Amino acid sequence: MDRSSKILVTGGQGWIGKKLGAYLAESGFDNVFSLAGSRSGIDLGIDSTLGWAFNVNPEIVVHLATRFPTKENCLEYPASLMFENMFVTTKVMEEARMNGCKKFIMVWDSCCYPEHQILPHKESELWEGAPFWTQRYYGTAAKAAMELNMAYSTQYEDFTGINLIFPEVYGPNSRFNPNRNSVIESVITNIASAKEHEYDLPVQASSKCTRDFLYVDDAVRAIHHAIEYTHEPNTFNVSQGDDISIKELHELVAELYEYKKEILWQETALDIKERTFLDISLIKKEIGWHPQTSMKEGLKETIKWHKENLKVTFVSKDSLLVK
Repeated sequence: MDRSSKILVTGGQGWIGKKLGAYLAESGFDNVFSLAGSRSGIDLGIDSTLGWAFNVNPEIVVHLATRFPTKENCLEYPASLMFENMFVTTKVMEEARMNGCKKFIMVWDSCCYPEHQILPHKESELWEGAPFWTQRYYGTAAKAAMELNMAYSTQYEDFTGINLIFPEVYGPNSRFNPNRNSVIESVITNIASAKEHEYDLPVQASSKCTRDFLYVDDAVRAIHHAIEYTHEPNTFNVSQGDDISIKELHELVAELYEYKKEILWQETALDIKERTFLDISLIKKEIGWHPQTSMKEGLKETIKWHKENLKVTFVSKDSLLVK
């Protein structure tokens, strides 16, 4: 890969976007351009905005400026969520193609996978059912966008689409925003509060519920590998490659946070997808990427940053739902 290639990162002022820009600069890429997304008040659906951004004629576009599925926008504003993700992605992709883009890389959340499926999720099974109902509209928009990326790759000879599917990404410098529906951030926040105020922590969750995760540095490395990838258009799962139960996650965070009081587990059936984790054999084989950060090491670094940079937020010790 020519290190002088022009790379445009949409959503470049977000958490992952900033990490990616710094990583690419350290790797010798000296023509990386950043375009903020909706969180910064930039409307990527406006032609003048895109025209200005694509004046640099990037050879590679990394599209991170998608609207993330929170509980509120999934359930209360599903049409807006679906429309914005499909409309903006379509506009950005077409603008990229018209300005000579050779590779278009997108990142989407793993909730796009069907609700009823044998685990781990394989890329070839993406269309074998509908996503879990609470994330149906985001998941359907994500799948449509990924198919569009493959359609562009089929119709336009010099255009290569790469789709990356991430689970929850975590790590230092995250916003720890309660509206982000982050399992790890919620668990860390709750245990930090229980330790600070010295109370036993009641938790409502299902012991059957498991998730897999992705440390932010591994996520950025995966995008870098996709930039360097020179083969056919494709879709790749990216994760730590196995799952952990929500109960085990609490126990591990409590250990690393040195929380000594009790976690009062209250078995509760929740209206969420029970288990999910991704098969990463394809990206290992085709791109050569593999996760380098263990769950324990990633949590250790995240908790260290949390202790040093964030004020502990008091969380009511009434039973806490963890989803």
